[in-house]
Amino acid sequence: MPRDPLDRYYTPDALAEACLRFMEKELRYPPPLTVYEPCAGGGAFGRAAMRLRPQTTVRGCDPDPEAAPGYPVDRCTVEDWQPPVAQCAVFTNPHYANVYDTIRTLRDLQWRTGAFYLGLLLRATTVEHLMHSGDPPFVLAVSRQRPRWGGPAGAALTSSDTCGSVWALWHAEFSTNTTIHALPDWRPRGRHG
Repeated sequence: MPRDPLDRYYTPDALAEACLRFMEKELRYPPPLTVYEPCAGGGAFGRAAMRLRPQTTVRGCDPDPEAAPGYPVDRCTVEDWQPPVAQCAVFTNPHYANVYDTIRTLRDLQWRTGAFYLGLLLRATTVEHLMHSGDPPFVLAVSRQRPRWGGPAGAALTSSDTCGSVWALWHAEFSTNTTIHALPDWRPRGRHG
């Protein structure tokens, strides 16, 4: 599979839904009714939130004109985005080109909007940096399954990831020690799973 020259890797819908179901079932945190998805791309987190709670309002941003998440998006970067302030959550798979800057920007966004949750789907290699950043997430949910990424117009793409992803969660009120969980399998296991 080819690499995308613009570093666009769309989250598989099943993985996004598994992340949100983990929050609801394992942590007993229901998805909020307003979800923002910066780095929207294909819109997997917004659609997962709407599937779990059909009354959910979703907005996103993505500067890529090919991004078609299936809900309203502002065509701008995360740094320039000004979502309305509301009791909400911010869920996304951030662009990895400047992932540490993006995490800082999204944490600032969480504080500005009063978002209850910030959930980021990250590479496992990013986690060590987070744990030493002085602002670690309160929950890490690790997937043992390696994603197969999609791209614009349904392109199949590959990345250099050699392991599963990590769902990192920050909460507006919790900043205690990080707990680590296993993210339940999100696709059927088998010969090609």
